This record gives sequence, structure tokens and C-alpha cells, in this order.
Amino acid sequence: MRFFHIGDLHLGKKIYDFSMIDDQKYILTQILKRAEDEHIDAILISGDVYDKGVPPVEAVRLLDEFLTELSQRKISIFMIAGNHDSSYRLDFGSRLFGENKIHICGSYQGRLDPIIFQDEFGEIGVYLLPFVKPALVSPFFQEDIPTYQRAVELTLQETNLKKERRNILLAHQFVTWHGIAEQSDSETYSLGGLDEVDASVFFDFDYVALGHLHSPQRIGKDEIRFAGSPLAYSFSEIRRKKSITMVELKEKGDIKLDFIPLLPKRPLREIKGPLCSLVDAARLEGGSEDYIRGILTDAKLLNDPMGQLRSLYPNIMTIEMQAQESHVEKEFPYSAEDTSPQELFQLFFERQNHREMDEMQKQAAQKAWEGLEGVVE
Repeated sequence: MRFFHIGDLHLGKKIYDFSMIDDQKYILTQILKRAEDEHIDAILISGDVYDKGVPPVEAVRLLDEFLTELSQRKISIFMIAGNHDSSYRLDFGSRLFGENKIHICGSYQGRLDPIIFQDEFGEIGVYLLPFVKPALVSPFFQEDIPTYQRAVELTLQETNLKKERRNILLAHQFVTWHGIAEQSDSETYSLGGLDEVDASVFFDFDYVALGHLHSPQRIGKDEIRFAGSPLAYSFSEIRRKKSITMVELKEKGDIKLDFIPLLPKRPLREIKGPLCSLVDAARLEGGSEDYIRGILTDAKLLNDPMGQLRSLYPNIMTIEMQAQESHVEKEFPYSAEDTSPQELFQLFFERQNHREMDEMQKQAAQKAWEGLEGVVE
């Protein structure tokens, strides 16, 4: 059996009010093409299918198109809800879809029953565990469940796992290995690690297809993995390579992993420097439709920097100011009694801006003080 593991599609997501739907359509088309090329049998989608519980219409249409194309190619689909999804909306029609090899689990119903496959090496059991938290699990076990770890442990106890069979689990949780996992700014953080689940609870499965963290990574061992999001959804991810995790499952204990790179239509990238240098570089480049974060290091006020850059980078998302450091070492005097207000203001400016005032700024400050004469004594 050969399958793709993906997750965290976040269909309908916006970044700085830029809709990512066109980029998501591009990347799903890329995944579909690679599925055909690799002759895969199934695709595992490990939660956060949508970015919001009530997704926009275009996101629903995009998922419908993607699932339909996969189904027409006789590729089985296994999909679970993540913490961003509405579990009940994702559950809609799941029984009917199952007849067409589209297996969807939006909400936990008190037990995990495997979906059984057969290949030349025997049976494969696929278990679908959507995002769970203690409050969702407690009613089924009639006990107060204090942690996410305990909630997941209880759900897995109900599987009656046949260890002689090859078993796959889809799950969407914050899974760590002894508290360690790589996160990015586009993910939700929980204070104190209350939502953490240690990877050791999954060791009885042959492969665990995780969703929730956007960086592709192994957790505890190679067969417990986050596929990561197919697109970068924050500028903290611009140096992370996105990929499809391809798994080839042969006889028990024989698993081969491969990683197929994904190339975005418009990558997120960062440019940094004085505005004039960035504009000159953009002109040499001929402009770009990449998603841009500009970090400006100019010390002086600028005339419409966003407009200047947007004329060359139409998809610039944000601009930040970062004044260049200088080596101003002046300290405030221990006593201000012998220091004029003008001198104190100049020292304050230098401390805040890490540079001395230029002549124009000194003249502007002097005019301001002159205007205050007779008002401030």
C-alpha cells in the first residue's frame, strides 16, 4: 500500500487580509498530480482541513473539487477534523461518502473502529481519531479527565488493537517527544503545555499520521510524523521546506518513507534594508508577485513606503520599521538640575533612536521649543 500523508490545509485562510485560496488551489492541484504520478492507493488528511469552523464558500468548493478528483482516480481518502474545523460540519454525509472510499471522522463518538484494507501482505487497519480534548472525552468514560494526555490514552484503550496486523492512526493533537516539538507563529500556543500529548502513547501503531504542527517533523520515531502544512502560513516558516510525506507500507515492520517537495505559487519572503535600496533591487528584479514582508532600516521619515514598494511588489503584506543600530553611548546625567529641557530632549531622542539628531531635526526641535516659550517655565 502506498499513501500520501498531508494535513493542516487551512482552506480559506487569510494572511494580512490576503486570501490564500488561489495559492491553496495551486498546491492541491500539485498534490493531485503527484498522486497520479506515484500511483498512490490512499491519501491521509490529518485535520485542520478548513481554517475556520464556518469556512467561506470558496473553501468548501475547493475541498469538494479536490475530494472529487481523488475519488474519480480511485484513491481512497481518510480525513479527520482538527481543532480549527467544525466537527459536525465535517461529519455531514460521512456515511454516504464512505461507500465511495471517502472516510471522514469529524467528531469522536466514544470508540475507534478500524477501516480494514487488504493488500498482498494482508490486512491494514486505519483508525481515525479527530481532535479531542478532555471535555469531549469525559462523557464517554464517566470520569474527570485532567489532561489531553489522559484523554488520548483513554480513546486508544478502546481500539482493541490487533498488534499482529499493520495499523495506521490519523490524529490531530499537539504531540511532543518529552516536551519537544518545533512550532511556528501560525499555530496556537497553550500556556504550560496543558495540551501536550507524548508520542509514546502511539508506539503500538505502525504509522501515525499527525496534524496540528506546521513544520514537517518526526516525533519520537520516524513512523510518528507531522506532515506539516502544504503552504507557509506565517513569515516564521519561510525557511522551512514544505513537502508531501509518502509512505509505502509492505509487510509488518517494513515501511519506507519519502518526501516530495511542494513548490508554492507565490512564496512568502522577507526583504530588509533602506527603502531606496529595496526599491532599486526590486527594479533590477523586475518586480515580483511573491508575498513580501518589508523591514525598513531607514532612520528618517519616509514618503509612502508601502506605496513605493507595492508598485513593484503588488503582494507586499506588511512593512516593519527597524532603525539601524549606532554606537551612541551617551547616558542621561545623574542630575538634571544643570541640564536644559532642550538638552534632556536631545539625550532622550538619542537613547530611543540609537543615533544623534540630524541638523533638520535639531532645527525642528528648536522651533518647537520657541513655540512653547511663555507656556513652559
